[in-house]
Formats: sequence, structure tokens, C-alpha cells
Amino acid sequence: MRSRRQQAVVDAALALVDEGLPVTISALTARSGVSNGSIYHHFGSRDGLFAVLYEESFARCIAAMTPAIELGDTEKVVRGMALRYLDWVAAHPGRAKFLYTEPLSADPAAKLATFAPVAEWFAERMAEGSVRAFPLWALDPVVMGPAHECARRFLMGTFDLAEAREVVADAVWGAVAPLG
Repeated sequence: MRSRRQQAVVDAALALVDEGLPVTISALTARSGVSNGSIYHHFGSRDGLFAVLYEESFARCIAAMTPAIELGDTEKVVRGMALRYLDWVAAHPGRAKFLYTEPLSADPAAKLATFAPVAEWFAERMAEGSVRAFPLWALDPVVMGPAHECARRFLMGTFDLAEAREVVADAVWGAVAPLG
């Protein structure tokens, strides 16, 4: 469980990202009311805060998507994951924006571990032939590419994500649907 001060810093960082402002130590102290010494004590550095924020945001995003695995039918699961992703972005724009603007903050091993249930589900479906075979690295940039592009445009304020949901889900399913 996070302390009140730690949460204040995380909330301040998300607010700054959401407003398009630089997330500096001085901005964090001004916004959170926490001293810079406290920030360094709890997070080690700005990069330490970013690593915590990225890992937590990514975990929440994946946790929002994985219940779709219970939908059973392969097409429903794939479409459901895409729809749940878009819904998560719409509900948590600060965290989503942070994931897009600070990808170098990610610990690759932690990210892989968090993403494992989704990757395993796809690997099993590839093995049985209910989705097209592709390298697992392609799940994020290729399969979810339409969802990512629409999410980015939504986060810039130039796109109606609610209107695009079904079209995006169709595109994501089309990327993995078996050929023929």
C-alpha cells in the first residue's frame, strides 16, 4: 500500500502528464505538496517514479483487458480485448498518455510478466489454429496497432473513441483471424 505522500506524487505526475506539462521534480513538489527529499526517498529519482508509474499503469491496462479471455469464443475474446483496451484508455487518459509518452520507463522483464496471460492465450490459439500464426512480439505493434493509433488520436483530442470502438475491434480481429 502506498503512503499518502507517495500517492500525492503519483497523482501529481499523472495530472502533469494529462495537462501536457513537463514532469520535473520542482513541478512534482509544487503540485503534490511533498518535498523533493521525500520524492527521492520514496522513488529514488524521477526515473524511479516513472518506472513505478509505468509498471502500475501497464498492469492496470492489462488487468482491464484480461477478463475478455473468459468470453470463450476466439473472435469474441480478441474483439473483447480491443474494446476493453479502448474503454480503459477512455476511462484513464492520464495513465494511457503516460504509457505512450514514457515507454522507456518500462522494465522489459516486468512488462513481459504482466503481459504473460495475454501472450499465453494467443500462443495457445495459434497452436490450435484458431488465430493466424505470428510472432508474439507482433501482438502489441501489429495486432493492437489500430487500437493504439485510435487511442493516441483520442488522447490528442482529435478523435471520437466511442464512435470507433467496433471498427477498431473488427480491425484487430482481422489482423489475427485465420486466413481462408
